[in-house]
Amino acid sequence: MSDVSLASLAAMYQETLLAQYRAPHNRRELVNATHTASRKNPLCGDALQVAVRFDADVIADAAFSGHGCSIATASASMMTDVLAGRTRSQALALVDDVDAMLTQATPTPHLPIGLDALRAVAPFPARHGCATMPWLALRDALHSRP
Repeated sequence: MSDVSLASLAAMYQETLLAQYRAPHNRRELVNATHTASRKNPLCGDALQVAVRFDADVIADAAFSGHGCSIATASASMMTDVLAGRTRSQALALVDDVDAMLTQATPTPHLPIGLDALRAVAPFPARHGCATMPWLALRDALHSRP
């Protein structure tokens, strides 16, 4: 891929992240949640709660609340968009895939199309914690007892 194509792709990803931050999806209380967990970043003050509702073994709904920087908020928004219809094990695998995409120099895992914009964060290790915070809260929620 040429440098121009890479730059265009990076710009598109960044615009997607900003759009998700400006108008986040599923930022709300999930009153009938079956699993919840919170994560905080004491260095920057971000604090998010992730909530999911299972119907049998399938995630029927997901939401987040709290406050975070643009990357944390966009990541939480995109995360909640892709969770519906996934099983607990599929959601946990996504947590691992997002972490691997951000931290590994080897070829990155395939991500659902709705998460591709998170690739724009990979070159910035100082921001990895922002992008993974909602995902780590999701992992904590999925490991919690209802």
